[in-house]
Amino acid sequence: MIRGFLGLDIGGTGVKAALYDGSGTLFGLGRRSLEPIRHPDGRVEIEIGTIEEAARGAVREALRGQAAIPAALAIVAQGQTFVSLDGEGRPLHPAILWYDSRATKEAEALNRRLEEEPTPAPRFSAISTGSKIRWWFQRDPERMAAARRFLLLPDYFTWCWTGRAVTDPHTAGSTGLTDGGLTYHPAALSAVGLRPEQLAEIQPPGSVVGPLRSDVAESWGLPAGIPVVIGTNDQYAGALGAGVAGEGLLSVATGTCLAAVTLVWGNPPPLPPGLFVGEFPLPGFSFVLAYAKTAGIALEWFRREFAAGLSLSDLDREAAASPPGSRGVTVIPHFDGKVSPTPRPEERGRFAGLGLHHQRSDLYRALLEALAFCLRENLETLTVAGLGVAAIRAHGGGAASPFWLQMLADVTELPVERGQVTEAATLGAAMLAAAGSGEFATIEEAVQRMYRTVQRYGPRSEMAASYREAYARYTHVSAIS
Repeated sequence: MIRGFLGLDIGGTGVKAALYDGSGTLFGLGRRSLEPIRHPDGRVEIEIGTIEEAARGAVREALRGQAAIPAALAIVAQGQTFVSLDGEGRPLHPAILWYDSRATKEAEALNRRLEEEPTPAPRFSAISTGSKIRWWFQRDPERMAAARRFLLLPDYFTWCWTGRAVTDPHTAGSTGLTDGGLTYHPAALSAVGLRPEQLAEIQPPGSVVGPLRSDVAESWGLPAGIPVVIGTNDQYAGALGAGVAGEGLLSVATGTCLAAVTLVWGNPPPLPPGLFVGEFPLPGFSFVLAYAKTAGIALEWFRREFAAGLSLSDLDREAAASPPGSRGVTVIPHFDGKVSPTPRPEERGRFAGLGLHHQRSDLYRALLEALAFCLRENLETLTVAGLGVAAIRAHGGGAASPFWLQMLADVTELPVERGQVTEAATLGAAMLAAAGSGEFATIEEAVQRMYRTVQRYGPRSEMAASYREAYARYTHVSAIS
């Protein structure tokens, strides 16, 4: 019998489940799409039952007919996304997704209140879970009076699977209710109107929550009693799945958003407010995270609105006919505000330099280049701070595009590597499951044993001048408010 390790990744637009063995060989992959409801006022919602059904379907698809038998599982997911439950475990409202920005005023009010605290307290943003919970309390107090639990996605699933709601510090930190450790901040809880017992326990990634309940195992197609292991934020899991287990490497995920993660031993140096830092799942390491909110979702928007009937691969082939620099077209890719390295929430997407001679291929190539330029901008910020990067490890949807990977290498002037698994977040989750269940002594050992690079794209010097010129144009247009 081959021991398998199941990784479940719940993202903003879909669910992926994958089964790996201890060498990182993929045995089965399942996918299900999610279609959140987006409102003009910034609300983004989806029924928790819809997410659960999609996750169950993806798991059963990944396991169908496979020789490996799951010996443990772990879930990784986006932060912030949550649902409120009553005393019977029934949802009181749809799940509120991470990039839902309804709670701007509530975040500001919470921060003003916490400024009066005599000791340092967390800060809330519009997307913090705590801000959105406060939004619900203020908008519908009668309904929320019945709330007994407020669970993030990993908490919800561990509760369903084991009877315990448990999360990791990184996911818990997205609530705005912790200071990054294993406990909730009393003043932040009080400001929102919560008690600690209404939230999940916080335990380190790779810890075992408990055995999978027999009454739910059959419906998921899983063996009863296997260990359920605590995962982490999907971006950090993706970094693990991309083989990032030390300094000098940068993982880049291009899914809904573009997220880049690099590691620092100990505490990182001072960084701009648009770069995020915290404790990484590997002991002793801190992460530095940069991200753009609209990456793959912007590419999909372009395809849907201007190239219906074509795939992103078709658009890649079209874009290859346009030269580097896109014949003068410049795109600012921040369609829902800029985050890293300098936050500009009012920023919106722009196409500049358009002429009647331009074609769709120029526009799409310019959009791809803009995402690469965004990464270069963040790399330059890291370099100034003394954080050197020697190679980029790409994963997510963008890693399936050789055209994009070569462009990324040419723009950043760094080698870009692709692992054998592009759905790195599921592999990272499986690594945590393997380490937590005892297959490996440490998470680092799991990374070393389960990751393999299969392709490398080197920067081409003949492209450097064209891209430097286009990047200078990008930074000029970006500076114009």
